[in-house]
Amino acid sequence: MDLMIGNSPPIRRIKDLINQVVDTDLNVLICGESGVGKELVARTLHERSHRRDHPLVKVNCAALPSELLESELFGYERGAFTGAVQPKPGKFELADKGTILLDEIGDMHISLQAKLLQVLQDSEFARVGGVRNIRVNTWVISATNHNLDEDVRKGRFREDFYYRINIIKIVVPPLRDRKEDIPYLLEHFIRKYRGMSKDGIIDISGKLEKVFAEYHWPGNVRELENYVRRLIVLKDPDLLEEEILVSMGQQMSEDRPVAEVWTPDESLINSVLDNCSQEMQIQFPSLKEIRKKSLARIEKMVIEEALRRTNGNRKQAAQLLQISYKALLYKIKDFGVEMPAGGSVDDSLELKLPKELESFV
Repeated sequence: MDLMIGNSPPIRRIKDLINQVVDTDLNVLICGESGVGKELVARTLHERSHRRDHPLVKVNCAALPSELLESELFGYERGAFTGAVQPKPGKFELADKGTILLDEIGDMHISLQAKLLQVLQDSEFARVGGVRNIRVNTWVISATNHNLDEDVRKGRFREDFYYRINIIKIVVPPLRDRKEDIPYLLEHFIRKYRGMSKDGIIDISGKLEKVFAEYHWPGNVRELENYVRRLIVLKDPDLLEEEILVSMGQQMSEDRPVAEVWTPDESLINSVLDNCSQEMQIQFPSLKEIRKKSLARIEKMVIEEALRRTNGNRKQAAQLLQISYKALLYKIKDFGVEMPAGGSVDDSLELKLPKELESFV
């Protein structure tokens, strides 16, 4: 079974490299952002090697403090520390004749890197609290989302240890750099999770596929997998599409130039201030109260203007206001915002409060 899903040039290069190194036993370092599938590359390496009939043992180097990680890797003898009532083999022993995956190795404490370096050089170690050396034949694969070159320069990672684990380097690209693989991944995840659907029907529209193709995928393949699982269970493609579009709009707004600034006209500003004055005549309010009430009126006024511009399209209005779709729905209900009967859309305009009202926000 091909564990590496996709046919983009980067994935084809990784597959070719895997085929070249599977039976060499050279230490492999897999690099890439979180969620790109580094563990999948490690499993592919193991299952295509001559070690496939022996264990693949994974160790998360970021999950344990240094002193516990040492005993996890090398095991311990009885009495080595409080609570060590029985000897226990470490992960290196369990992976003998197989493969050990040192995941998140960039988070390993520098003192433990020195001990592990000796193990990689000699292929033997002693358990914590032990005196007898144990020799193992283990293929070492490491994975990290760190920039280890930068960590070495800053003294956070041992240079000699880095060169020991980095004999073969495989860089897994983010999903945004290989979007042509998305249809293959969708097909794979739908097949994998089809059983989660009660009726067995999974429909991902062409419109949603187009949104997937335009999305920047900060969570990479893991994010796509979670979206498929959500769609299978909740069957909410329209809501998912809106949420992704809002996220894309917020991402783009950081670089979008302001073509024109809209501000509420003077009559609307005076209306807000007049209402505040009327309340003060009845019962003098605190500054906190006046701030809350005036801000609510201003927000309602700006939301109504955003909805007018987008012809009542709440998804586009949320993008224009740079808030989430759910937050907009809540405010529409809470403020009693009336949906406009009509209007014209102008996405080049930014909504901005005038200086007279900035003190309320």
